[in-house]
Amino acid sequence: MDVDAVLALSPDKQVAGSAARLAAPGNWSELGHDEHALWGLCKGSGKKPYQVCVDLTDRATTCSCPSRKFPCKHAVAVQVMHARGNAPAGQPPEWVSEWQHRREVRKTPKPLDDSPEAVARRAAQRAKTVEARDLAVQGGVAGLREWLADVARRGVAELAGRDRGWWESIMRRMVDAQAPGLAGALEDLATVVFSGGQHWAERAADRLGSLHLLATLAANPPPELNDVIRMRLGYTVTEQEVREKPAWHDSWVVLLRKDEDDGRVRTTRQWVWGRERREWVTVIRHAAGNAIPGPALPVGEFTGDLHPYPAGAPRRMAVGDRDPSTAARPIELSATWTDALAGLEPLLRQDPWQRLHPLTCKHVRLAEGLHAIDADGRALPVVDDLAADRALAIHGGQPFDAIGLWDGWSFRLGAVAEPGGAPEVVS
Repeated sequence: MDVDAVLALSPDKQVAGSAARLAAPGNWSELGHDEHALWGLCKGSGKKPYQVCVDLTDRATTCSCPSRKFPCKHAVAVQVMHARGNAPAGQPPEWVSEWQHRREVRKTPKPLDDSPEAVARRAAQRAKTVEARDLAVQGGVAGLREWLADVARRGVAELAGRDRGWWESIMRRMVDAQAPGLAGALEDLATVVFSGGQHWAERAADRLGSLHLLATLAANPPPELNDVIRMRLGYTVTEQEVREKPAWHDSWVVLLRKDEDDGRVRTTRQWVWGRERREWVTVIRHAAGNAIPGPALPVGEFTGDLHPYPAGAPRRMAVGDRDPSTAARPIELSATWTDALAGLEPLLRQDPWQRLHPLTCKHVRLAEGLHAIDADGRALPVVDDLAADRALAIHGGQPFDAIGLWDGWSFRLGAVAEPGGAPEVVS
């Protein structure tokens, strides 16, 4: 790693600046490294220097300083010294070897007691944990119903005067109740309110209605919605569990993508059309911190297996075995916007809380005011973004086939095609 890459490991700018100043030979003694570790003693405010060590395999660090930041400035500084070639090769001192040994011990899994008593004990503990979470979630749902009733009494317009602290209070209650899905829905509502705009009140009322429906049904979910309600509350299923279930084998066409960043987690969502199943599915990747998730699938078409998660419409999938991708061929499209919107009804019955759906229409043209007009003369508003500009550049004023995402208010173009032709991704 070079110096810039090392400084990028700092938890904040203050640590990076302090580490850069500390990375001078006069501040260090007994610097050294081998193929596994890097170490050194750094002058501190006390009599004893701080013992600093870095595991070069995964960049884990330890330091005897009292800092609560990880990595601390000393751990970053010793890596800067190493990047500059100031840490000679050598044998690690005893304190470094002891730290490495402790890490290895922690990594080594303890043998699992598979006696009938131990198996029964673990099963009982799991059941107790599940029951405790269910009770916590239901408590959170009850608290949300009270909050929604208070909002209804005061009126939607009153939300615009609430500060961030008021919103964070109810979100924290949902997180504490182990219902992160509800916290996310409230964050989405707050974003609508803070964003303002001409129709913010209508959009906020729409989201309040969705929250009320979820909070009402969550107390006693109908069987056909049980899985999707659990998902919306924030219950998760691991990708490994999903991969262990049967896959959907099909020819899949990857066309639509949306990137999101909530400040904590970056998300890349892709929408994929299954030719034989004649339905859309989604593939999602998340990345925390400064990592960028990137798409799980390349744009184009492939034959392979996708493993479905328990609920959702469109259904979320985990990627399984697949063949190499090729250029996408034409896909099935709706004849008019009326047909396209009517086709969403069964999906909304499966998941009433889904707000983003793929939508297609043949032979549309972009008119003034950026509306996509179909063959019947009906129009949907189009998001004014780079994708719309690209569609205009490719097709000018001529009709084209449109594929994109509908959020209930506007249509965001994702791919376009000559009428009846192969789609070309524009966003």
